[in-house]
Amino acid sequence: MNDNNDDMELIRGSGNVWQDLDYSDADIRQAKDLLAARIIGILDDRALSTRVAGQQTGFAAADFSRMRNASYGRFTLDRLIRMLHALDDDVEVRLDVSSRRKIRARCARDMDKQMPRTKSDQPVDS
Repeated sequence: MNDNNDDMELIRGSGNVWQDLDYSDADIRQAKDLLAARIIGILDDRALSTRVAGQQTGFAAADFSRMRNASYGRFTLDRLIRMLHALDDDVEVRLDVSSRRKIRARCARDMDKQMPRTKSDQPVDS
């Protein structure tokens, strides 16, 4: 096995795996992922089964089961937000509409701040 990391290429992601994989609906998928993760987090924190969550919220237990299995393609953002509010009425959902160009520039700038420079990154003196 070669332990030399010089052959590895660092590829920076956009922060949205679906965008990195070139899905046309990447933003919707990312939003669904974030909402579902919050819902699953609440279920876990409260140790709620899908059946009990369904009884407490009025949504079908099968909906919570699908969510636990990361199968939320058939859910709309509206439905996920309503499910989240049914579990936690003190939650606020915000939507940020920004230019992708600005987001990419901000991500690249943030990554540059986090990544230490190596000798190979240093400018070469002429």
